Amino acid sequence: MVQVKNLPYLTLRFKFYKKGALQYISHLDLVRTMHKIIVRAGFPLWYTEGFNPKPKLIFGAPLSIGCESECEFLDVRITERIDAESAVTALNRLMTDEMQVTEAYYTETKFQDMAYLGYDFRLTLADGLDSMERIAACLAREEILIEKQGKSGKQKVMKTVNIRPQIRSAEVFADGETICIRAVLSSDPSDFLNPEHLVSALKRECGILREENLARECYSILRTHAYQRDMTPFR
Repeated sequence: MVQVKNLPYLTLRFKFYKKGALQYISHLDLVRTMHKIIVRAGFPLWYTEGFNPKPKLIFGAPLSIGCESECEFLDVRITERIDAESAVTALNRLMTDEMQVTEAYYTETKFQDMAYLGYDFRLTLADGLDSMERIAACLAREEILIEKQGKSGKQKVMKTVNIRPQIRSAEVFADGETICIRAVLSSDPSDFLNPEHLVSALKRECGILREENLARECYSILRTHAYQRDMTPFR
């Protein structure tokens, strides 16, 4: 393939899901995989300058290992306009059923415009729904504290952090014997809230998810939506 540089480019944004066993691959592994897929798809890619030119791929907020997602985003720079639907088809042929592109469109928005991410948490607990009121009460507090690793000079230290300001909303409800939490969390790079930190806070404050037997107690996290600061859908 001819490597094209120093030309104007268009940004083609792909929205895709990552589920099943692929929730256990790291963000770095995802970047490597998508790089190979994009190159194989044969798009007219815009390449970076330098000794080792590469296609320019920009991902939205990285997903934690162990989380599934219905709304991952990838921006690809290309040198000429191609049909978006054809691009979706080309990528999906190279992907597994657990990772597929659902939408592609040209955009001028930046990932900095993404302010919030929506998540669905599903908790299967040994005491069934008995903890639901405690969980709801915890999420309604003005302070939800976690222990988080930080830095003091060059040394790593544990700090107590209040994550409540990073939770825009949280709804607790039952689905059969499963406790569900539908939450909207900050995705601002300077104030990003990892959804696992919310689970850690509930473990600490509500005494849940302490059993090692995953048949009795387990949880899942699914990223569902992305929003701008005014809560309109991010695109």
